Amino acid sequence: MNLTSATRLVMPFRIQRIAPLLVAFLLSHSLCSAQQSIEVRGRTMGPIPFKVLVVTEDSEVKKLKAVQSAVNDSLQRVNELMSTYLEDSDISKFNRADSSEWQSVDEETATVVGRALEICELTDGAFDPTVGPLVKAWNFGPNKKVKPELPSDGRIKELMDLVGYQNIEVRSDPPALRKRNPKAQLDLSAIAKGYAVDRVGRSLKQLGYENFMVEVGGEVTTSGERAAGGPWNVGIEKPNSETGLADTERSHRVVELSGKAVATSGDYRNFIDINGQRYSHTIDPKTGRPVKHKMAIASVVADDCMTADALATAVMVMGREKGTELCEKLGSPLLMISRSDSNDGLPHVTHASQDFPVAGEAEKTIQTIADEEESKPRKSSRSEILPVFIATFVVFCLMILGMAVGAIFNNKPVTGSCGGIANMTNEDGESVCGICSKPTIDCEETEASNTAT
Repeated sequence: MNLTSATRLVMPFRIQRIAPLLVAFLLSHSLCSAQQSIEVRGRTMGPIPFKVLVVTEDSEVKKLKAVQSAVNDSLQRVNELMSTYLEDSDISKFNRADSSEWQSVDEETATVVGRALEICELTDGAFDPTVGPLVKAWNFGPNKKVKPELPSDGRIKELMDLVGYQNIEVRSDPPALRKRNPKAQLDLSAIAKGYAVDRVGRSLKQLGYENFMVEVGGEVTTSGERAAGGPWNVGIEKPNSETGLADTERSHRVVELSGKAVATSGDYRNFIDINGQRYSHTIDPKTGRPVKHKMAIASVVADDCMTADALATAVMVMGREKGTELCEKLGSPLLMISRSDSNDGLPHVTHASQDFPVAGEAEKTIQTIADEEESKPRKSSRSEILPVFIATFVVFCLMILGMAVGAIFNNKPVTGSCGGIANMTNEDGESVCGICSKPTIDCEETEASNTAT
């Protein structure tokens, strides 16, 4: 007795008929359960774009709506609490109050202010949330003037008396803020965006998602892996070599992240031009004036985006050497792009720490590396092609397996261009070969064999 005959003796009749369908079901189930990404885009805090990618095996519309709601609610909540552009926000009310009494605020506001003051002390005042009055004086805050004017030396000196984290107190129970100087003000724009990214991430985890990437205006947090597998790839843009503005067409570096956050601060997006002189929006709290060094971009990796956001601003204020020392002390990977003053024709140079998670070849030490040529083509990532190849191969094998199982259980040869569909019969015992629009000689011979048996 051959193997096929033995199989037919021990297999119930229904199982013989169901087996091919079972294989087909398993194949379709494996395809339907493949991971995919839900994408949510929009704008928040005015013109700031955001993008959220969530890996899921469920493409139901209800899931997409839940993600959209979680993202929008989180971003709107942070804006309502910490915006200096909304009159009813906690920060706007606090800034208007000319008092040294405790002022009640939301728990989240107190949390962010508390962390801002900690980083201010940690960076020796390079990051300072009390620079609000100076930000306005340099025409970077609310109520911007169409034709900005330089603040006078006297005005800057006057406002410097209001700057300093020592002028603000915070408590968590009950949450409240207090001014030691009644004229002091807060500006959380250099940390609130990072906090908003973290808040979105927490809301997604509350929905049960563990694999996602959240990006708000260039500040990013990641969790788990992307749908294709492996860490998330985050691009860091650089100033265009000709205009000095952001080059949105390509990334200067691609960062691989999983469970980490990265924030980038730069002087190439937000600046003012007065009498042909460009002034950065990054204000040095110790001078009361925009920074003047050659650093164009600072990107910092940290465990949370709120910290990364504040540290990136601090590095932009401190400059390359002090910024490097700070991040080495904190164990935060750092990448900086500076304008070049050399005669080699390269407009920018890059400084990257050894542990900065650049995709591909990482830097071995803190060193200066030349920018890649603008026209240098990008190579396709094998890590992106491999999953597609494997998936295609698995599907092909499952199809062959399904055909083989059907042939074995029905004790029929696999012949014809249809792969043996002609061997299947309906309830009346007739071949289903009639559904084929292009029967071949093999099919006809097989059909004749079926009729004879």
